[in-house]
Amino acid sequence: MPKVPADGRQGPGVKHEEIYRELQQQFDQGKWRAGQRFPTERELAEQYHVSRPTISRVVNRLRDTGQVRRVVGAGTFVTVEEANPVEHRTFGLFVPGLGRGEIFEPICSRIAERSHEFNFSLIWGSMPAVGPSGGEDRLFATARRFVDRDVDGVFYQPIERDPEASTRNERIIAMLEDAGMPIVLLDSDYLSYPARSLHDLVGIDNARAAFILTNHLLRTGAPRVDFLSQPFAGGACLRRVAGYREALVAAGISPSPEFEHIGDPQSLPFVREIVQGGAADIVCENDETATFLLITLERLALRVPRDVRIAGFDDVKYARLARVPLTTMRQPCSAIGDIAVQTMAARVAYPDLPPRTVCAEAELCVRESTGGSGA
Repeated sequence: MPKVPADGRQGPGVKHEEIYRELQQQFDQGKWRAGQRFPTERELAEQYHVSRPTISRVVNRLRDTGQVRRVVGAGTFVTVEEANPVEHRTFGLFVPGLGRGEIFEPICSRIAERSHEFNFSLIWGSMPAVGPSGGEDRLFATARRFVDRDVDGVFYQPIERDPEASTRNERIIAMLEDAGMPIVLLDSDYLSYPARSLHDLVGIDNARAAFILTNHLLRTGAPRVDFLSQPFAGGACLRRVAGYREALVAAGISPSPEFEHIGDPQSLPFVREIVQGGAADIVCENDETATFLLITLERLALRVPRDVRIAGFDDVKYARLARVPLTTMRQPCSAIGDIAVQTMAARVAYPDLPPRTVCAEAELCVRESTGGSGA
């Protein structure tokens, strides 16, 4: 298992993202033309003063978004004439969870910002997250509206936090598939891990991010690390659990069901039980869960990080503003929006490409909730 930088803010991951963004900007500005030979990995590595593996990750991302193609024995070539499609298109943006957390607003905003460059219009079908008590008719009416408007593709964030999420997601996806619409999934697949749908997926590498976060706690003295999620978690959480377990195994610790908890972080009896069971270093599925846990621990007269250390995912605004600022994995929302647009453009231009998972790089932010004082 390769070593992960302790602070998550140095090393090839960040450099890889910077190089990718610079090359992507060159594509957006029209520097590269279809059929043009792309620089070799060796040439790019020398130009940017980085290792070949770092450049290989960059070129593979450009390949996955359909912007370059590798020809065995000949090299790498540009496959797109320009970033903007010649034909104006209309895409649907369907985010049932809009308003539940902070990360989808900037992702959606970034998709909208790129509409002029890529010559498309957006039909917003986003709506507040719904639960089992209602909203089903609105969900399917929104999907039907995209079909009736004959949009050229749909950006879709699967429903979660709902006992009927699987059934509802499958029905919505089937409706769009029957209409022959390309679908780019945001954040997670609608099928439970390890299953994988036949649609492109854009987000972060949740397993790797959870590995980094768990590894941070282990490296800073945790004899074991627990994982906390709320009921009916989505696919991103399942991937995080997988990465969390992988970090334990890499540290020589056997994963155990006793270390993994599903419940309400606002429940005093629930939190008291897991702490009494030995949970003193806890990775939470997201910042919302971590913030609720922080408040409940205070009600139990347990201090963070003296008695219990906690960490989350997303780096929402209140993660920095909490009474004890949260250690977390920052979601690069603008980058995710950029990749989503590029992936949709490639899917429309090259419908026979295999389904792709394209990831932006998450960043570890170490703060006081795990004993650090970082940004």
